[in-house]
Amino acid sequence: MKKFINNISIRLPFGNIVRDRHVLLVIKDQYGNYLLGEKPKFYPKGICRLVGGGIEKNETPEKAAIREAQEELTIKISNENLLPIAEVKTKAKTTEKTLINTTYIYLLVGINQLKLQANDDITGLRRFSKKELSSLINEYNSFADNDFYSGDDDYKHYWNDYGKMYSFIHQTVLDLT
Repeated sequence: MKKFINNISIRLPFGNIVRDRHVLLVIKDQYGNYLLGEKPKFYPKGICRLVGGGIEKNETPEKAAIREAQEELTIKISNENLLPIAEVKTKAKTTEKTLINTTYIYLLVGINQLKLQANDDITGLRRFSKKELSSLINEYNSFADNDFYSGDDDYKHYWNDYGKMYSFIHQTVLDLT
């Protein structure tokens, strides 16, 4: 598993950055397209993200990946279906502190895409070619400084900060797969 460090400055902590660890799953179809999760009530229009979530206390990244696949994709997998790709350590500095999050990224292998169903907090799966994923990464990098998510108190954040973390992660996936 390749290791990367992403040093960023953010204004407000957000979602997974406040967790010390989370896991993301790379799902590719038979044509090489990437399947990303949609959350239209949360993400800005056109934005999607790799499927996954936080790693619970005393849970290994592999166990979290297996759990997230079950929760968000309704499929049962095992360690044999997980190909470790990268570990991205994001060091996000605010004016008050530095948050460190480690993202473990796995490619799902040997699964039947026809059995995948969006579940839990994702509403759908959207296919992206390599070119479209590159365009999505550019969108992550082009959030305006004042684009703000003012929903639930636990999730208030600037999309520009969010984009700094996830553009790097998605670019890493694009470069390695």
